[in-house]
Amino acid sequence: MFQYENGDRYQQGEQILEATGAPAKALHHWRNIEPHVGPVIDRMLGEFCFGDVWARPELDPRTRRVITITAIAVLGRPTLLRTHIRAALAQGFTRAEVMEIFVHLIAYAGFPVALSCIEVATEVFASIDAEPEA
Repeated sequence: MFQYENGDRYQQGEQILEATGAPAKALHHWRNIEPHVGPVIDRMLGEFCFGDVWARPELDPRTRRVITITAIAVLGRPTLLRTHIRAALAQGFTRAEVMEIFVHLIAYAGFPVALSCIEVATEVFASIDAEPEA
């Protein structure tokens, strides 16, 4: 079993994830996906994506979230889009702000992309509304 969580970059990545609304140990999810590549993906996300890229001081976490949602939206990746919409809400975005990202995309990515994203966001909101209160 790989043990990456002791590295400085990995720990910084986990701290950034938690600061932007992700549950504690969110990266560990990938370890269980598939035993051969899951731990490697866990490490790459923790060290590079969050420990290096998201940790850079030049952009604030909200701006990084908007960029991430936009990129995922334009790439047409609804599974990851759901994850990042939930993360944006946990990070403090309002539902209106999330929707405005997609309205803004109409001018640059077109109606099909934006409308699909609005549908995904609506599903996420409904799912959240259906969850029992903690």
